[in-house]
Amino acid sequence: MKIYRTFLFLLFTVLLSGSLSAQLLITNFDLTIFKPLPELDLGSLSMANDLSGAPKVFQISILPLNIDVILEGEITWTDIGKTSSLKLFDFKTRPFKSRLFYNTDLGSTDIRIARTNSNNTVINEIIKKGKPVGRFDINLTLRNAAGIVVKTASDFVEFTNPTQSFTILTPTAYAEVQLGNIVVSWIQVPGSDRYKIKVNKRTNGNQSLENALASPSPFIVDVIAKEKTSVRLSDLKSLRPLEDGYEYVLQVVAIIRLPSGDKELPSEIINFRIAGLNDARDNSIKNDLMAMTQALPGGSTFASVLSDKNLRINRLVDENGNPISQDQLRNLLNYLNTHPDRVISAQFIYNDNQ
Repeated sequence: MKIYRTFLFLLFTVLLSGSLSAQLLITNFDLTIFKPLPELDLGSLSMANDLSGAPKVFQISILPLNIDVILEGEITWTDIGKTSSLKLFDFKTRPFKSRLFYNTDLGSTDIRIARTNSNNTVINEIIKKGKPVGRFDINLTLRNAAGIVVKTASDFVEFTNPTQSFTILTPTAYAEVQLGNIVVSWIQVPGSDRYKIKVNKRTNGNQSLENALASPSPFIVDVIAKEKTSVRLSDLKSLRPLEDGYEYVLQVVAIIRLPSGDKELPSEIINFRIAGLNDARDNSIKNDLMAMTQALPGGSTFASVLSDKNLRINRLVDENGNPISQDQLRNLLNYLNTHPDRVISAQFIYNDNQ
């Protein structure tokens, strides 16, 4: 009986010492998410064997090298304005040798996935939002080959803006600026390697800002150092000179360097007008309006307002606020000029904020 008790004691001692030695062997277990992420592909968080093409989102370091370990992970999501998190994915690997690796190595190298689960209900909820928003937490547990927990690690990334853009401070939308003194400033983007600025002309008020920016032959495309958050347009390389009296669109793009390659985070698009007396578009519209309205009751007062050289036309809309083109307005004015009997009454409403 005494020998039996001694045997149990020795067995317990061996197991305990084996557990402690495994914990002492692992000196470093770190998880690093590459921040800021301009976007997050949910596919890069889904762990499965033999997947390829996912971007590098996080890095795991296990030291020292070449020790048999098992990795377990859980990825949760917390929506904006919520306090409770929901599980997206969990996984467990087969034993592999400790080293430094990326999320793209899980399942595509000798680090094989033994088990994986996903919550399709939550995934579909995120997909419906268009782009990932909220907070994504990655919680990892490292075990030795015997399955005993050795260390844990966690990190998170947060998306507070569904469009993942940043703000241009100056010029403001619809601002009128002086040629040669146009200062562009923006909110700094943490982790950016450099910024790219693009300027193009907007040919008419009904052209979308996106379409105007993407039009051929931009006026300015230049790269700015990461330390700067403001620049004078006249100091940039100009492909074509800006002209007074015209409307332009502007966008700043933060370029973020990630292990998988450069990612671009665009700002909102801002439109502004350069002050000048040679605005052919505005003058054409104002002349057409004056010619038509002078013969109408109360039209002379409105015509005097239109004669102001400092008056700028930001946009053209109908009575319901829907955009109309300059050609549509001119066709309407021509029709009313040739059919004055169609005009029953006229009312002129002034709104300086429009």
